[in-house]
Amino acid sequence: SEKIKYNFVLRGGFNEGDFYNLGQHPFLVVTAFVDKRLNYISTIQLGAEVFFSKFLKKEIEYRSIAFNSSNLTGDEDYKRVGIFAGHEFRLGNIAIPTQIGYYVYWPYKYESRVYTRAGVKYYFSEKIFGMATVKSHAANAEAIEFGIGIRL
Repeated sequence: SEKIKYNFVLRGGFNEGDFYNLGQHPFLVVTAFVDKRLNYISTIQLGAEVFFSKFLKKEIEYRSIAFNSSNLTGDEDYKRVGIFAGHEFRLGNIAIPTQIGYYVYWPYKYESRVYTRAGVKYYFSEKIFGMATVKSHAANAEAIEFGIGIRL
């Protein structure tokens, strides 16, 4: 068992919204969380993250113009803030993280407030790791995320 560790992660990639011809846009997720390694293979996590998804900005602009009944002005905030709890199954330098999160700041109603994340993580050293994860809302995947992080 280890002491509680502090983690900081930057994730990114490209995704697109539900409407055709709005294009693919970059996104960035800034994450901070604490983890506690319970034993050789299990670690629990608790954290918060901010999502900067440009595709939502484009979708908001489009819907405000194309659908008068949407009650959107086009100036709605496209950023989201979530809190999450997770578990990491770890074998040596490779880990399988799974998380469930909830948007506490969700000004534009996209999908649901609850999201999940699962993927693979590789520890390059005691402190540096990389990951590839899929973030989804129920059965609808929002993005494949590629990230780099530090564990202090």
